[in-house]
Amino acid sequence: MKKVLSLLFLLTIILFSANKTNAMSYEEASNDSKPMALLVYASWADDIDKVKQTFDALSQRYDKKYNFVTLDIASSDTKAFNKKYHIYPNLPYVLLFKDRGKISRYLQKDCAQDNSCFAQKLDMFAN
Repeated sequence: MKKVLSLLFLLTIILFSANKTNAMSYEEASNDSKPMALLVYASWADDIDKVKQTFDALSQRYDKKYNFVTLDIASSDTKAFNKKYHIYPNLPYVLLFKDRGKISRYLQKDCAQDNSCFAQKLDMFAN
C-alpha cells in the first residue's frame, strides 16, 4: 500500500510539474502593457474542466495579443487580486483587462467555455 501511495504521489508531482507553463502571475500580468485574460476558478467549481480547456486553447492562439493568467481562489495570488476586485460566487469566470486594469470586461461561464464566443470577446476587447 505504501508503494502505491508513493507512486501516486510521485505521479501527481510529475503531472503538476508538466502542466506548469511559463505563465505569468497576476501581479506580473497586471503591470504589463498587453491586455490580460484572467481565469478565476476553484477546483470544486462546476464546469471547470471545460472552461480550462477553452482557456488553454485560446491562450495558445492569442498568446501574442494577451497575457493569460489562471487564478485559483486558494492561491497566494488571490490576496493581491482581492485587494482590487470582488470574487464572484459563480466560479469559474473570466475577466479581461486592458490599460493595466483600468478597463475590464466580465465573461460569463457559458461564454468562457465556448471557443467561438470567447474568441469573439477577445477580438472585440483588444481593439
